[in-house]
Amino acid sequence: MIVGIGVDLFSVTRVEDELDKGDAGLRDHIYTPEEIAYCGRKDHPGQHFAARFATKEAVFKALGAANLSGEHWRDVEVRSDPHTGRTYVKLNGKVKEAAEALGVTTVFVSLSHTRDWAVASVVLERAG
Repeated sequence: MIVGIGVDLFSVTRVEDELDKGDAGLRDHIYTPEEIAYCGRKDHPGQHFAARFATKEAVFKALGAANLSGEHWRDVEVRSDPHTGRTYVKLNGKVKEAAEALGVTTVFVSLSHTRDWAVASVVLERAG
């Protein structure tokens, strides 16, 4: 049973501008070390950072938990399976607790990006 859906569109230029300011504190506040390393290995890291930001926002929307987005960015971690390349989301902390309260058993995510935009769609499911 679907218990929540969320979608977010985010500007690649906006995230690139923030990262170009050299404010590592902002980057480290939003992204996990694994996300930072993953994006840093890409030819166009801004596109990947923007897609991850959009995914985090989409998760908060799907949970109906916008109040968590300001403080718990890193509780939503976007990962890629090293064998298949499939993108998935790992929830931690308060965000994981919010998902568990809804009975969420699976988080489906789809993300895409172009030179200018990144989009993410999230579906939360519970068994039964």
